[in-house]
Amino acid sequence: MSTRTWLAFALSFAVLLFLPLAGCKTTDQPGAVDDGIYNPYQVPLDPVFVVKSVPTKRGADRKDVRVGKIPAKDIWIDRRVEKKPPEPRPEAKPGKISPVLREWLTTKEAGEEIEVLVVLKDDMRIPRLPELQPGEDRERGPTRRARAIEDLKRKREASLKAALDGLQREGRFQVRETFWIIKGAVVTMRLGDVESLAKFDSVAYLQPRLGGEKPPQDANNNNDAQDGRARIVSDPYYNLGLTTPWIGLLDTGVRDTHQMFNSPDHIAWMRDCVNGGPNGDDTSDPDFDPTDFAWNHGTCSAGILTGNARLGNQYRGVTEILTDSWQIYTATGLDSGAAVDAIQAGIAAYDKVLVGEIQANETETGAIATAADNAYDAGVIFVAANGNYGPNSDTVASPGLAHKVLGVGGFMTDGGAQYNNQGRGPAPDGRYKPDIQAPTWSETASATSDTALKVFTGTSGATPYAAASAMLARNWLHRFGTWDNGQTYAFMILYGQNPWPYDNTEGAGPIRMATNGWAYWGKVVVLDKQNIDIAIGVSAGKDDFDAALWWPESESQDHNDIDVHLIDPSGTERAKGYSGVSVFERARVDGSLTPGTWKLRIRGYHVRTSSQLVYWAAHIRN
Repeated sequence: MSTRTWLAFALSFAVLLFLPLAGCKTTDQPGAVDDGIYNPYQVPLDPVFVVKSVPTKRGADRKDVRVGKIPAKDIWIDRRVEKKPPEPRPEAKPGKISPVLREWLTTKEAGEEIEVLVVLKDDMRIPRLPELQPGEDRERGPTRRARAIEDLKRKREASLKAALDGLQREGRFQVRETFWIIKGAVVTMRLGDVESLAKFDSVAYLQPRLGGEKPPQDANNNNDAQDGRARIVSDPYYNLGLTTPWIGLLDTGVRDTHQMFNSPDHIAWMRDCVNGGPNGDDTSDPDFDPTDFAWNHGTCSAGILTGNARLGNQYRGVTEILTDSWQIYTATGLDSGAAVDAIQAGIAAYDKVLVGEIQANETETGAIATAADNAYDAGVIFVAANGNYGPNSDTVASPGLAHKVLGVGGFMTDGGAQYNNQGRGPAPDGRYKPDIQAPTWSETASATSDTALKVFTGTSGATPYAAASAMLARNWLHRFGTWDNGQTYAFMILYGQNPWPYDNTEGAGPIRMATNGWAYWGKVVVLDKQNIDIAIGVSAGKDDFDAALWWPESESQDHNDIDVHLIDPSGTERAKGYSGVSVFERARVDGSLTPGTWKLRIRGYHVRTSSQLVYWAAHIRN
């Protein structure tokens, strides 16, 4: 054997020795692991491979938190491949032209001038934006976040101008407004030029600014908000005094003089993003009006989010958290440009949860869905209605269909029956939608007078329950030093009552906030075929092991298939979340639990990208 041949053989053998075999454990615990979050401003983030746990009882605080690390021996590669059962997928991916614009092309004159939202393929990452610092006031800037946004605007402006200038050389349009949360603009153009503009590779999506979509409500009667609160088990969290900072409501405006919003005030900012400029606060326009003047919708949403008990505890909202109202509707329907402006303004205003009372007729590359996904990257929790275009499949609306948005379906407050007209998934790429469900058809504030009440219906009636729960969950986690918005998403999936297999009616199911037990949570970075085993000790007399995963994917990336498995002390798998298309997993072992060390196993079944950040949450009842 020649020296060269011998060296090649030896090198090959050495490589084989270090390749992980099926079922073989590795001892290489990741050190400085990239969690994939773009964080140039060094915003506090949660560490990876750390396990936190705390009792879900009133009065628990940081002294009750247990913190541990996942040991290296419990992070290992298993290359075995199992075949998953088939799951529903959409028939075809939608094109670049929105359904409304597509209809207009056949029903209107080609020479008609229209306002179009042009979404371009992005070349920037939205950073995690700085939090409000001690001594800073959002009313009186500039804050670190405001300066970061100004820097982002400058970068966006240069990139967007170059792209739009290139497009204008090929087609005629006039730019009316540009955005920083997305690479996009509102332009005036001939309807007949839409199809030629869509042919450009740089164009991701085209949609009308005013597409006529109504707020996602319906018409019927039934029950009180206290019954909805009971269904989601939010009062134990409300009683903890989790009252700061702000929720942002994207809706039809609010009647802020209603008795459920004052003494003390529960509505913070009233903004008109249709007539009040990009920030919604330019009162010089004679049409400026941030009140709920046309739809009697946003007042109802705000009532469930934050209404007080002045008209009776049965009508009180889920939280007492100050709410910013961002009006995005005209008297005839949704203004999609105003919706993007409102998302930008809500991010700038430090709104921790944005509530999308929207059923836009756009796909996952549309302006609102893209802005909502980017808002998540900036640090926001985004909760949106699934819409009321059901009951058929492929009817989930935007931004509920977006990757980094919790899409909300509805069930009746009185009796729990499914709301039939709820929009249903799958999303255009096959993901399950809704992600979760919340109660609807409950009685709350109405805009017809300062004491009026009405039954709020449709998925609009469900969305504020889910959003308020997310805000309470976020604040509860923050008490224990947890920062990442993605961790709240995992808990919202955990609150769902529908373990695998899922469907496009319930998703992870009706939410019930966790009480009377122990909660566990953390985040990990998963590689392809990697198993991460999290040991959870279970003492005698414990019941109901629930676990959930959620992970953030961008619209442009390959889908990563992650699973969760619950394994008892004997090594027997007792439950799993095993979907191939979703970005969440949910598993449950019902009833009495065998005492001993259980394993919550997170498995990278098929990670197509180099790695995937995954948030996990678990709960065991006392």
